[in-house]
Amino acid sequence: GGHINSTSVEMLSKGGGEFVQLPSLSYGKIYGAAAIAVEESASTAGQVLLLGGMGQGGVALSTVQLVDLASGVCTPHPQPVLLNERCYSAAARLPDGRVICAGGSDGPGGQLATVEMWAPPLQGMADAAWAWRALPAMSVELIGCCGCVMSDGRFAVFG
Repeated sequence: GGHINSTSVEMLSKGGGEFVQLPSLSYGKIYGAAAIAVEESASTAGQVLLLGGMGQGGVALSTVQLVDLASGVCTPHPQPVLLNERCYSAAARLPDGRVICAGGSDGPGGQLATVEMWAPPLQGMADAAWAWRALPAMSVELIGCCGCVMSDGRFAVFG
């Protein structure tokens, strides 16, 4: 039992023939983070956002790291951290580029029903940067949940 912290990254090859080991994460060992694919043209292997996770000593994180899969280099995303420390959450990128993160745990024994979205500024704030905004909470706290984006842009959370 227990969790294994790791810096390893593997990717299924095009065509699904095998998993290929990629460079290790420069961020250090992490587990329980949500991974979201972002703009892939900026790197030969693509880029991923790591949202939250569990750090050293079992502490839930609110960090957002941009990972270059070609090099393993992790850099803090230029946008603010998550509104809530969370690990084992459900997250996805919506068709319009917004990112949603729901549920998870904020530490040992803590479960979350909170939901947040990284989105462009509200109408009338054209010069403002994208930011994390709280959304209405789910009706039940979910840890270790998973989510998916439906073809019409809705986000379903299971778990």
